[in-house]
Amino acid sequence: MIRATGLATQLGRHWVLQDLDFTVQPGERIALLGLNGAGKTTLLRCLLGLVPFRGELWVGDRNVRSASRDARALIGYVPQRAPHFSGTLGEVVEFLTRLRQADSAMVHEKLAALGLSMDDHGHKALHTISGGMLQKVLLALALGERNPLLLLDEPTANLDPRARREFLRVVANADPQTTIMLASHRLADVEAVTDRLLVLHQGRIVFDGDRTDLRERLGALSVLWIKVPADRRSHAEAWLHSRRQLPPVLANGTAVGVRVDQTARIGILVGLREAGIPVEDFWVDSPSLHEILEHVLGEDSSTHGTAVTNGLTEP
Repeated sequence: MIRATGLATQLGRHWVLQDLDFTVQPGERIALLGLNGAGKTTLLRCLLGLVPFRGELWVGDRNVRSASRDARALIGYVPQRAPHFSGTLGEVVEFLTRLRQADSAMVHEKLAALGLSMDDHGHKALHTISGGMLQKVLLALALGERNPLLLLDEPTANLDPRARREFLRVVANADPQTTIMLASHRLADVEAVTDRLLVLHQGRIVFDGDRTDLRERLGALSVLWIKVPADRRSHAEAWLHSRRQLPPVLANGTAVGVRVDQTARIGILVGLREAGIPVEDFWVDSPSLHEILEHVLGEDSSTHGTAVTNGLTEP
């Protein structure tokens, strides 16, 4: 569905994307994961034919450089922020549905699934509607177009937790034949929707694989936090310290933690209980995106002898 070869683009003298080579198969759910400024939005804008680039870029059988309008006809798009509209929600939905030749029944169905039925909200003026609601409208319109490719650019950045869950649930339940590319810096959003990850850093792809591959490379970066009675916390810390194979023990004032991979977690919890230290609760904190990048880039340096540096070179 997408094929990029030697894709590069610059802003002034700064190369935002450098020599990207990747393909995305029809129906694949892929994430662009990276910090702000990594090049995620620029890559989506290249696919939409909105910025000039070097190299080759295809959407389906359409060359983005020579036939950008034809390529865009295959794409549904949800930006990070909805553009400003006037009128009521119903009027805007009707206008955009006709403009994009979307399936009005499907648009209304998706809006209802997102908690925005036209019966309840269609009469409302857009200036009274939150940005989060407008994001839902754009998603419903994009899905109603039944395009084979859906591009999502940080779509949950301005949503509250409940709206984020609703949004991601609808995306995850999209037609299996729809190819989805989600740009985000939220690992939780990525894991809720996609199977394959492209991690971008300073305009380059530093990781391309599925979630299992990334978890294996991350190893024991996740923190297992364990809550025990306050009067037994020092005993829990001492017990964890006594396990020589474990990394340094962490504490946050209410719980003790240790960085371990998934296979070791049950053994630690069972061991504490067998030592007479009751476990009141436990949870796992996934690594931050900064930690993921540091780990991936460190591995690349040790494996290949070079790492991505702060300086960008012209392709």
